[in-house]
Amino acid sequence: MTGLTRGIELERASHRVVDGSVEGEMLAALGRTVGAELAPATIMVDGATRFEVEGADAAGTVFVQFVANQGEFKSAHRNRVSANLFKLAWLKGSLFPDARIMLCVSGTAAQAFTQTGWATIAARDLGIDVVVYGNAAITPLFAGE
Repeated sequence: MTGLTRGIELERASHRVVDGSVEGEMLAALGRTVGAELAPATIMVDGATRFEVEGADAAGTVFVQFVANQGEFKSAHRNRVSANLFKLAWLKGSLFPDARIMLCVSGTAAQAFTQTGWATIAARDLGIDVVVYGNAAITPLFAGE
């Protein structure tokens, strides 16, 4: 099977995160953790398909998505985790295979990652680091392999 050659453009999309928001705090904490300035980014693939990620460094070596939901854990939170894992897996597998890929979740959303749950096993197998944001700090839940 031959790999696809794709045209990929990466540009900042700073309007996406509001200062003082939980997502903004998560982005700042993750930047400190990885030692890089992270900002929302727009990615254009093949000049036609456009999507955004909630955080990326300028070099395209780190990409992050957030699930910042609070309160009681519901199926909607699990669905959001699944959707973000799918996006990140595609990003790593098809566009940026050497990048560090991270999913940053709230304590509420972390409940989607049980010891024997499929989301935990899938994220590990796909090389997606999962971290938990709380009290202005990042705590690793597990590293993708």
